[in-house]
Amino acid sequence: MNEDNLSREYLESISTAELIALADSYGLDIPENLTRRFIIGELLEVAEELKEEEIKEDVIVTEKNVTELQDLPVSYNETKIRAILHNPTWAFVFWDMLSTITGEEQKEKPELYLHVCIFNSAEEEKPSDVFDIKAAFPCGEQYIMLPETTKAFAIELRVKKQGGPSKGETAAFTNKIEIPQERKEVLNIKPGEKPEVPPLVLLSGISELIREQHWDHRQSF
Repeated sequence: MNEDNLSREYLESISTAELIALADSYGLDIPENLTRRFIIGELLEVAEELKEEEIKEDVIVTEKNVTELQDLPVSYNETKIRAILHNPTWAFVFWDMLSTITGEEQKEKPELYLHVCIFNSAEEEKPSDVFDIKAAFPCGEQYIMLPETTKAFAIELRVKKQGGPSKGETAAFTNKIEIPQERKEVLNIKPGEKPEVPPLVLLSGISELIREQHWDHRQSF
């Protein structure tokens, strides 16, 4: 529907012959003796009917639709843990767990721990260091500070129940996340030396940054 040609302002601005032609285009039977005021009134009623039909087409609620909306997504109420590297020092971790695993119906709740595995390289299979952090129950989020020498890390969500293994049971785990390392070419650059780095890095202004670093912090060299 073109709302402009059925507005009161537009209808009052056109001639009677144009009003009759417009009414005919919308299937209205206009008697010869009908005044302009009544023709405009008929066309405005048509505009309201068309607007109501558009609203019904946009929002249709039926019994079938309501039933489909009640079906929960497949990912609902699943045990999962995710980690995002915030910066080379901090990781943001968030998790959720099935109520059947956490035993929410029981009086004594199990304990949740984040088992953090630190790797010296992304290729290593065995972690060089591990430590545990108590986690919120049953779901939550937390920032974790990583050791300075961390090259990669992975986090397990462990459940410790009374009478169970002392190390707890792994309920979910993240993929191994590698921390981007500074290029050796940039790390070993010295003032006055032309940096041997890719052209794209040169476009970033690395030479000027090194020069400013030298003039502002010469004592550190």
